[in-house]
Amino acid sequence: MKAQKYSKEGKLIGEVNLPDGLFATGVSSGAIYDAIKAENANARQGTHSTKDKSEVRGGGKKPWAQKGTGRARQGSSRAPHWVGGGIIHGPKPRDYSSNLSSNVKKKAVLSILNKKADESRIKIIEDITPEAYSTKTIFNILKNMEISDKGNVGFVVTGENQFLKRSTRNIPFLKYVNAKRVVCRDILYNNSLVISESALNDMLAQYGKGESK
Repeated sequence: MKAQKYSKEGKLIGEVNLPDGLFATGVSSGAIYDAIKAENANARQGTHSTKDKSEVRGGGKKPWAQKGTGRARQGSSRAPHWVGGGIIHGPKPRDYSSNLSSNVKKKAVLSILNKKADESRIKIIEDITPEAYSTKTIFNILKNMEISDKGNVGFVVTGENQFLKRSTRNIPFLKYVNAKRVVCRDILYNNSLVISESALNDMLAQYGKGESK
């Protein structure tokens, strides 16, 4: 399996063979589904809350007498069927977090990479190590690669280069991804996946089939 390779300026160099340890494992839709579902669940705060009858302020006095008014019996103006009353079976704070096994996470990452490769959406780029903050420089690289106007881009690099990370922050369609802390959503939901050479090696060591970590 091959992918286009670009220089650090974004110029096309040619094609390179993608390592079989990452790109010859097939696609598991089930693993991708489980990983995305778990990540979406873990992203939820779970702070939603409603008040039931006992928690709504007021309503301590009986609205009217039990008998003699001709109206239905009422015990509290904060009953659920009253406007401003409590909520029945409403949401309460809860923990939505979901555990995902390392094997399923690894399988999901490999499946997403293979899916992107099958669709020719993976591009390899030489390592970029800026020594100053410059959004314009990063944007021009993507422009030279001719992907700046083709939807969202996942930019997978190694480590946490603060100059590079902050230089990508103001590019709305670009998502910075640390190869050592891959989030499946970040590499799945994009039109193109740009992977630096060192990041490719990191992912091969961490997720590669038959590779030692």
